[in-house]
Amino acid sequence: MSGVEPSASVAEAVRALVLHVVTHVADPETTSALAVEAEALADRLEVAAAGLEVIEGGHPVAGVHNPIAGPLVDGSDGPMVVADATFTLTHEGPPGCVHGGAIAAGFEHVVARAEARAGRARAPRTVRVRYRRPTLLGLPVRFEADPPSGPDGASLTARLVQNGVVTCEAEAGPPDGDWQQ
Repeated sequence: MSGVEPSASVAEAVRALVLHVVTHVADPETTSALAVEAEALADRLEVAAAGLEVIEGGHPVAGVHNPIAGPLVDGSDGPMVVADATFTLTHEGPPGCVHGGAIAAGFEHVVARAEARAGRARAPRTVRVRYRRPTLLGLPVRFEADPPSGPDGASLTARLVQNGVVTCEAEAGPPDGDWQQ
């Protein structure tokens, strides 16, 4: 993890810890000992962070310093806003598949970024997600959001692609359901 900010390194280590907790199967003694060690580490972090300023990057969906954030890495591809990720068992819904809530959060994230990139103030909106086929854990995915379109740029479309196949699609528009086609 050399070259990575220390707080991002800690977050990455805690992400790994969370994954191991989710997949953990051990005897009661080992589990109890691990719980004691985890509590001690949490106490040390609390003391170390006392009185410190909150850092940027703590976003709940794509925060590099937030160990519970989704594994989204923001980017762009021409006019599109994108976010790449590989979801693990910590984001499992149906067996072997990404939970719909994690997918919906990813869409909400790229939609907000596409609106911001277009200079639109973040306004209340509805994001409708259509789940076309399962999105599998452990394989790279890409969220793609097109620039806003329609009258007043009030709507946009997005998709989730895995292995070159669209697994989910999303539409974002006004909160009252007055969709512009």
